[in-house]
Amino acid sequence: MIVRPHFLVATSLFAACAAYAESPSCVFVNDAIDTGTDNLDYVRLAVRADGRPLIVYTTDVHNASTLNLFDCDDSTCASGHIVPLDASSNYFGAPGIAIRTDGRPVVTASWYGGLRYYDCQDTACTSFTYNQIWPNGSAILSDMPIALQPNGNPAFIYIDDTLPTAPRPGYLIVHFCADAACSSASEQTLAMPTAADSPFSTLSFAIDANGYAAATYFESEGPSNVYTYNLARCSDTTCASVSNVQISAPVVGSAPFRTALALRADGLPLALDSRSAHTALLDCTTSDCTTFNDRALPASASGVPIGLSLLTNDAPAFSLFAPNSVGAFACSDGPCTSGAEIVATNTTQSILDADFALDATQRPLLAYIDFDTRKLSAAGCSDVIFADGFE
Repeated sequence: MIVRPHFLVATSLFAACAAYAESPSCVFVNDAIDTGTDNLDYVRLAVRADGRPLIVYTTDVHNASTLNLFDCDDSTCASGHIVPLDASSNYFGAPGIAIRTDGRPVVTASWYGGLRYYDCQDTACTSFTYNQIWPNGSAILSDMPIALQPNGNPAFIYIDDTLPTAPRPGYLIVHFCADAACSSASEQTLAMPTAADSPFSTLSFAIDANGYAAATYFESEGPSNVYTYNLARCSDTTCASVSNVQISAPVVGSAPFRTALALRADGLPLALDSRSAHTALLDCTTSDCTTFNDRALPASASGVPIGLSLLTNDAPAFSLFAPNSVGAFACSDGPCTSGAEIVATNTTQSILDADFALDATQRPLLAYIDFDTRKLSAAGCSDVIFADGFE
């Protein structure tokens, strides 16, 4: 199983970022979120059409963990309320969250080794149903990122039964929902481990405007803490044909954190590597990423980059955790030759898990779990709308 490191972030609850020539100064606000006394483990977020974040997270209580939504009242999540979704023994991977075009959230998560799809019946998720995609005891212990197909139906990926005797031992699977409630679906295999002791982990998932899916994942090099960074790319809407390429060589002595994936307007994949010895953008020059550019991040993007989204000019943006700061970095162009960061400071010393997104007006939003306190915070820009960067 992948070992998630924590990253030093010697990080006032809010701070004003620098003023840029094309917009007023941006107040990037960091707010602690009251989720109770339980330690937390995983966090993912989505953004509503009005810019309010919706955060899904799991607690980390042995044999008594829970899955919850935090529905933010405002763009910086200064207040909000918790929506309990479920409970399980333990969660061994991050849940997934998406917001459908009608504003209703959907969530995917493990459940006692099974897999559940949570279908909110209203925009606030005051009521919801769930589909038991796979029953408990199925040995499914993985991240479950979710995305919307062009027809609005969800699709998600997961790592199948981890037992070596299973029909699909450790396979990376994509699940295409045939309707909004995911009452029926089709599945395809995206990748198979090269060996029983080389499991997959740390999944990201995206679908382009044509409905062609892509996924990024780590594969362990045997019983070690060395991982390759890989990309699976579907050449059609059903993933009947899939290519797999290694897009980053193993980095010895560098523990992995997250993969991150976005698809540009022309369908070319872009991935971000946040491993401490290789922080880079992996910029595909072909749809299947058989050729790509390994681009070091600008020197001004100092710290640990987490998550990936694209600005309106297809330039990358990501959250950035560095000594004394938590912030968001916007690249000035597609290759990220330069960029600008907005920053807030706080008392956090290290990060356990985090996620990043842009709202419809290009404002950055992020949620993260403090490694030491195991508590949740969110950060966002309170008063400016970005055009093609964080001006």
